[in-house]
Amino acid sequence: MNNAIIIAITMVVTLAIVIFFFYYLSIIKKRDAKTIDADWHHFQNAVKHHRIQAIEKYGTQLIWNEHITVEQVKEMSAVMKKLEKSHPELNELKLVIYNKRKDWSKKYPRHYGGNPYL
Repeated sequence: MNNAIIIAITMVVTLAIVIFFFYYLSIIKKRDAKTIDADWHHFQNAVKHHRIQAIEKYGTQLIWNEHITVEQVKEMSAVMKKLEKSHPELNELKLVIYNKRKDWSKKYPRHYGGNPYL
C-alpha cells in the first residue's frame, strides 16, 4: 500500500473514534440533565424513610452526575455524617462525597491569574 493511503486511513479511523467518543459523552450529559431532579427526589425520599440501599443507590447516581450543585453535595454530606456511625455500608458513598467536596474546594492557579501563591 501507498504511505499516503495508510496515513489517510489512520486519520479517518482516529477521527471516527474521537467523534464517537464525544457523541457518547453528549448522550451521557443529556441523560444526566434529565435525571438529576428525579434522582434528587428519590434520594431525599430514601433519607426521609431511612432506606439505606436506596440512599446508597441514588446517592451514587447523584454524586457522579455532573449537573449536581454544591448545595446538594453539602446536603448529602450532612446526611452521611448523621448516618455514618449507624450504617457502615454507606462509608464508600461518604468517601466519594468527601472527595467531590474536596475537589470543588481546591484553589486552582487559573482562578488567580495563574499565580498559585495567592
